[in-house]
Amino acid sequence: MTHIDQDLSAALYLLGFSLLRGDLGEIAEIRGDMTIKLVHPPGEELKFVVKLPGEKQMIFSVDRHQIVNLAEQLTCDQARGLW
Repeated sequence: MTHIDQDLSAALYLLGFSLLRGDLGEIAEIRGDMTIKLVHPPGEELKFVVKLPGEKQMIFSVDRHQIVNLAEQLTCDQARGLW
């Protein structure tokens, strides 16, 4: 199982992700018409894997600080009534 710090875990929760307990480097996901998973393959950086209809996918590298900062901004906007 991939371990993540509390800040990243809290940020993913605030952004609507469900945390996963997989052994394949899968950390969290959001399901809908598309599925977005955050994965951390051994020896690699964090990646968002976006699974599109029709068995297609896109993969984006992401830094944990980007995720945490986005959640912080979202929280501030909610507090100000902007979201």
